[in-house]
Amino acid sequence: MKRKHDQNNISSNVDNDALLQLVMAFDHVNRDQQTIVLPSGESTTKEQLLLKVIDLYPSYANTYYQLALILKAENRSSITLNNGQSMTVQQLYLKSIEYDPTSHSSYYSLANTLSNGESITLNNGQSMTAQQLFLKSIECDPKNSYLYYNLANTLSNGESITLNNGQSMTKQQLYLKSIECDPTNSNSYYNLATTLSRGESITLNNGQSMTKQQLYLKSIEFDPTNSISYHNLAITLSRGESITLNNGQSMTEQQLYLKAIECDPSIYHSYYNLAITLSRIQRSQFKQFIEAIQITKVNNPTVKQQSDIYSTLSNIILIFKFSVRYASL
Repeated sequence: MKRKHDQNNISSNVDNDALLQLVMAFDHVNRDQQTIVLPSGESTTKEQLLLKVIDLYPSYANTYYQLALILKAENRSSITLNNGQSMTVQQLYLKSIEYDPTSHSSYYSLANTLSNGESITLNNGQSMTAQQLFLKSIECDPKNSYLYYNLANTLSNGESITLNNGQSMTKQQLYLKSIECDPTNSNSYYNLATTLSRGESITLNNGQSMTKQQLYLKSIEFDPTNSISYHNLAITLSRGESITLNNGQSMTEQQLYLKAIECDPSIYHSYYNLAITLSRIQRSQFKQFIEAIQITKVNNPTVKQQSDIYSTLSNIILIFKFSVRYASL
């Protein structure tokens, strides 16, 4: 299907067919692709192509959005257009919204550039907070799971917000809606679990009732690398208790903390909690060892017994070192 072009934005000496080819080449480019071969055979970078598209078709909204993504990925503060104008990531998102006021991705991405309580003025003069931008993005795409998820993250427990369609939703209801839109959204299961107290359950929008533990299990099922889900699931276990993951694997409290550390070695809380579980075992080992000494009337431990004790103590010290190190970062 051919696009409608704004002829006022194209100089008279530009071949419309060449413009169409350029835009189509942009539309089908792989986001991660570094260079692009145009229909003419010319090789160019994605960034150069986007800048050229803006030259030829300044009102093509998605070019500004894609340029903003490049800046964000490369941690660059601004880019200079071919006409000499410098634009920041925020300004690129604003320009994208100006030319396409229904672009949910641009509202969403712009919202993520704002800090809590900060607002930004659109190019039409309207001032919007991050919450209002998320609300607008939901209005433009009411089936997008991550829009509800991010809006929920702006609310405190028990707080509610009114969508642009007039529907009032709490933090929990937004997470439930996010899961309804995408039942594989690991983060929504995790965050919903954090709103529940121990032993409490909640009913998903599909009618399924789930406990705090079951929500963490679901989060792990859809993202087996989600370290914080393993960590928080471990916290729900009693001493010596184990739990079966949705893939059938049984894990103890210690194994869950170890898995959390494996997924994210910088999660110092898991080192700390694992150290606490090891110290309980250490106390048990010392007690058993002392009883063995009393029974056998051995005055000093054997070399192997000493080695076992020192090895366990070394592990505890190492884990506490990691805990202190990452806590200070």
